[in-house]
Amino acid sequence: MIVFCITFPMKPTRFVLALAALFWTFCLMAQTDTSIPLNKHYFEIYPEDSVNHVFNKLVSYSKDSTKLERIFTRDGKIQRVVMTKPPTKEYHEQVTDQYNAYNELEWRRTENLLNSKFLTLYYFDNKKVGEILSESDTLFFVARNGETKPIQQSVNDFEPMIGGSKEDWSEFFAANIKLSAKLYSKEPAEYWIAVLVNEYGIVNQVEWANHLGGNQKIASQLIRVLELWGNNFSPALDPFGHPVTKWLLIPFRMRGGISRSLKVLDIDSF
Repeated sequence: MIVFCITFPMKPTRFVLALAALFWTFCLMAQTDTSIPLNKHYFEIYPEDSVNHVFNKLVSYSKDSTKLERIFTRDGKIQRVVMTKPPTKEYHEQVTDQYNAYNELEWRRTENLLNSKFLTLYYFDNKKVGEILSESDTLFFVARNGETKPIQQSVNDFEPMIGGSKEDWSEFFAANIKLSAKLYSKEPAEYWIAVLVNEYGIVNQVEWANHLGGNQKIASQLIRVLELWGNNFSPALDPFGHPVTKWLLIPFRMRGGISRSLKVLDIDSF
């Protein structure tokens, strides 16, 4: 069972958001003085990487060790706020708020990091227009604009999806990946490959999202396999049921080998 420890306003106003910002101003005890550069996928990059520098992040902590990450555009507009509470035995809550260019809340995601169950609420013009509750990797309850009762389904279609079954994808990957044994790291490593899927299910771009400290040769092979997969993707649907262009983030985890995952982060499209 997934339990949420906060309440969600149906209609977040600028006044509510201002109060929240004021609350955090007074309750935070420590803050990093140095801004951390991020790329468009919200991953950290090298400070000298001006080409991929899109956002800046500041990190703060409250008295109870709650972590607050505030992410700004390079011209100083708030883009995202991530609040991560200290873990308990059964729950580790993380709340992510995403804002648009008008400082309005676009979506709010509450996740239990211990089991990846989550609830995401979507907003438009300060009104809730959709939601998705994840009970497992194959059980979702979805409601879009105008729907009063959530519909049970096996996929999260707010995100782009790899076409075919997981078995098809795994077999294709195993048959096409070509990595020298000496490239396999003894230490755990994680590579996130971003695939930009347009509203027609066509792949517009494939790139390495978290290239800080990783191995370019490994990332290039992962990109090659995804490019060989072709346009076998389904586009994301917005809260109104319309197909939209959006990034799909696919993690590849290395622990003496590579394991594939279809877990997708709930991120905004670019």
